[in-house]
Amino acid sequence: MKILAGRSGKSGQGPRRRYVTEAEYAAAYKAMPTMLQCAMDLAVLTGLRPADLLALTRSNLTDEGIQVSTRKTGRDLIIAWSDEMRRVVKRALSLPPKLRQPLICSRQGKPYTVDGFTSIWRRKVRKALADPENTLQEPFQFRDLRAKSASDDTPEAATARLGHTNAAITERVYRRKPATVRPLR
Repeated sequence: MKILAGRSGKSGQGPRRRYVTEAEYAAAYKAMPTMLQCAMDLAVLTGLRPADLLALTRSNLTDEGIQVSTRKTGRDLIIAWSDEMRRVVKRALSLPPKLRQPLICSRQGKPYTVDGFTSIWRRKVRKALADPENTLQEPFQFRDLRAKSASDDTPEAATARLGHTNAAITERVYRRKPATVRPLR
């Protein structure tokens, strides 16, 4: 099931409604270079905004997890380690260049700007859509992965991971997966 982005999320138009299914995630993942695959994995695992994700460096890695102060709200979070998150971080750091600070970076080891990363993302998604071997049917934005992180977990866990103090924001803006309900009879 697809929910298309009928709204851009710009002022006055309401929040985006695009939910990225597992099949869409897998199809886009297949088309991405390894560094962008790591970014996708981290986006879903951590629920971080693209700017916060791209700002992660080795200094954010602690014994407890990934420590981050979110740029938009200034909220301090420690995203506790899971086995999967450790594997993704290890995979990202194993990519060249070895000597670098950013977790997600260019081939030269430089951090991406949000605009530069978004441009690369769009180009790769367009390429996947044009590839007859790829099953991706509808484009999605990298920022939609934050909503996937919120939608694929409980409301309480999603609110905490996204760093919201108000669960209503998480519900209204980021929980995009359709609710499954039972018929009356």
